[in-house]
Amino acid sequence: MKSDIIRLRKKIYKNLKDKAMSYESFNSELSEYANNQKEYSKRKFKMSDMDSLKERVTDNDVLFIGDFHTFNQNVRTVLRILRYIISQKSECILGLEMVAAEDQVYIDAYIQGHLTDLEFLESVNYHSSWRFPWTHYKLIFELAKEFKLKVVGLNTKGSLIERDEFAAEKLKHIHLENPSTIMLVLYGELHISLNKIPALLKKVCPEINALIIHQNLDEVYWKLIRQNIESGVVSFSSNEYCIVSAPPWIKYESMIYWYENLCDDPEFDIHEYIIENGKKIFSEDTNDNFYNISTMLVEHLKLDIDKNDLEDFNLYDHTNLEYVEEKLGQVLKPSPFQFYNYLISTNKSFRLPKTNTFYCSSYSMNRISYLAGIHILHVFFQRKDIDTDQIIQSKSSVQKFILITLETIVAYFFSKVINPHRKCDLYLDYKKSDDDISKKVIEVIDGNTLSQVLKGVNTNNRFEISVRVGHLFGEYLYLRTQKNISNDFNLKDILEKLKVNKGFFEEMRLKILLDFQYKDHQKRMF
Repeated sequence: MKSDIIRLRKKIYKNLKDKAMSYESFNSELSEYANNQKEYSKRKFKMSDMDSLKERVTDNDVLFIGDFHTFNQNVRTVLRILRYIISQKSECILGLEMVAAEDQVYIDAYIQGHLTDLEFLESVNYHSSWRFPWTHYKLIFELAKEFKLKVVGLNTKGSLIERDEFAAEKLKHIHLENPSTIMLVLYGELHISLNKIPALLKKVCPEINALIIHQNLDEVYWKLIRQNIESGVVSFSSNEYCIVSAPPWIKYESMIYWYENLCDDPEFDIHEYIIENGKKIFSEDTNDNFYNISTMLVEHLKLDIDKNDLEDFNLYDHTNLEYVEEKLGQVLKPSPFQFYNYLISTNKSFRLPKTNTFYCSSYSMNRISYLAGIHILHVFFQRKDIDTDQIIQSKSSVQKFILITLETIVAYFFSKVINPHRKCDLYLDYKKSDDDISKKVIEVIDGNTLSQVLKGVNTNNRFEISVRVGHLFGEYLYLRTQKNISNDFNLKDILEKLKVNKGFFEEMRLKILLDFQYKDHQKRMF
C-alpha cells in the first residue's frame, strides 16, 4: 500500500509541476537557476529538528529563507522564526524581495502607519512589480508594525544575476551599518542556493556569517518519503537547513491557482476582495481535475470500479448558487433543504441528494479529493442498491448519522492520500474539550447507543458530530495503511462490505478500537 501511495503522489506531483511550469517563461538564466537548485537539493543531508535550527538562528548575521511566491506556508515559517528572534531579545531587520529598494520611502511610511494597504500597494505599483498574493506578505508587515521592525526592499530591475548582485551589496551595507543586528531575508527559493546570493554576499563581505533555510525542496521530500518520513527538518551542514512541511505538489497547485486566477486580474492592486481573502474561483479545468483525481484514487486502492462509472457527475460552486438551491428545492422537503443551506453558509462541500451533482465551496486539492471520495463511495452504494436518498429523506437520525460518517471516513481518507499533511482532532483532543459536540464524539467512539447519543441533537450538530467521528476514523485507517498493517481491515474492506445500519457501524467501530496491532497509533489517538 505504501508503494502504491508513493506512485500515486508522484503522478500527481508530475502532473501539477508540469502544468505549473508551463505557465513560466523559461529562459536560459532561469533554467540554470532551477537546475542549480535541483542539483544542490540532491546532496546528502541528515535529520535535524526545529530546536537545532533555532540554536543556529541567533549565531548568524544573515538568515536566508526560501520563498515559493504563491505558497503561503513559506510565510508561516518566516513568522515562526521571526517571533523566535524577537523572544530572544535580538534586534532584527527584514529584507524582502517582494519590494524594490527604490520604494523604501513607501515601505517606511506603511510600517509607520501613514499609508493604508491600498495606498501602499498603489504606491509601490504592486500589480506590475510583484503581483503575488498580498495576503501572504501582509502578515510579515503586520508583525513588523507590531514590533517596530525595520523592513528593507531588496529588489531592483535587471537580470537575475544583476538583481542578486544588487541584493548582496545592499545586505553588505545594512550589515556594516548594523553589525549586531540579525538580517532575516525572504527571497525566492532559486536565489538562495549556495552559489547564488549567499556566495555573492560572502564575496563582497567575507566576514559575514549566513544561515540558509530552504523550504519544501522537491528532492528532499522524495528522499524522506523513501525513508517513510513525510515532514521534518534536515541539515546539509551547520549553516544550511531545509524545512519540509508540505508535499511539493501542494506548492505547484498554489502556483497554478495564481496563474489561472490572480495573475490576470486587472484590478489586483485595488481589488478589496483579493486583498482581504487572497482567492476567488479556481481553474476552468476543475471537472477534469475532479475526474482525474477520482480515477487516480480508484487505481490507488485497486477498487473494482470502471472509469466510465466515474464520468457521470456535475460540479458546481458558489457562482451557481441559484441553480444549486433550485435543484435542492426540487428534490428535498423543507427541513432537509434548510440543512443544506446550513452547509452552504458554513462553507461545506457536499453531494446533492438524488443526483450525481456536487457542490464544492472552493476548488482546493483538499476539497476536490474529499468530494472525489464521496463520489467513489456513492458508486459503491449504487452497485449495492443502497438508496442513500431515501435515508436522507427518512426520519431515522441514526441512519443519517451513519451515512454521513461513512461519507466522511472515505472522503477524509482520500484527501489524506492526496495531502498527507492534512490533520484532524483525535480522541484525546476531544477528551480535553468541554463543548457539547466534543462530548458527543467521545460518546460515539466509546460505544454509547447511537439513538441515545443523538437524542435531542439538532440536524446541524448531528452533522458536525458525524464529520468529526468520520475524520478520526479516516485518519486511523490512513495511518494504518502507512504502517503496512495487514489488510484484514482497511478502506477497501469497508467498501466491499458496505451497509448503512447500526450493525455495520458497530462492527467497524469495534475493529478500530480493538486493533492492537498498531499500539503506537493507539497511544497517539486513544
